[in-house]
Amino acid sequence: MRHLLTPRYVFDAATDITPAFLLEHGIRGCLIDLDGTLVSRHQPTGNDHLVQWLDSLRAAGIRPMLLSNNNGNRVRIFAESIGVEWQGRALKPLARGFRQGAARLGLPFSQIAVIGDQIYTDTLGGNRLGALTCYVETIDRSDFWIGARYHLLESAFIRRAKRRNEHGN
Repeated sequence: MRHLLTPRYVFDAATDITPAFLLEHGIRGCLIDLDGTLVSRHQPTGNDHLVQWLDSLRAAGIRPMLLSNNNGNRVRIFAESIGVEWQGRALKPLARGFRQGAARLGLPFSQIAVIGDQIYTDTLGGNRLGALTCYVETIDRSDFWIGARYHLLESAFIRRAKRRNEHGN
């Protein structure tokens, strides 16, 4: 079970994941979490930096798509602000939402990166289906419950992934 909860890669922010990195790993599409991953859960729309990053993915032939457990209205409004496809109420880590996202991208999981800030939803779901999992530090670090989740439940898996990456495994 430990391997399912350990992300393949760890980044400080989603926008640190370059198109070159993704292409190097055979990635042609991304299922990207919204709240805590791309923006704070309190931010209703995207920003120029985020749009530039998404444009760089598209220019490299990589299709980005939001995959969120949040309600459809929240995800739709945000997705429209940045011009990206979306799937709300994904029920991560269950396979259904991931499979729907992969079908909409028209790609096998071996060509999809799952990018998110939660081990027990994004990483677990992506690893179970064979996607490349990229954990990013949550934007909402100051939220008490998110900090507690990280320190009590997720930090050991993140440290394990960082050690594995440092040693090239």
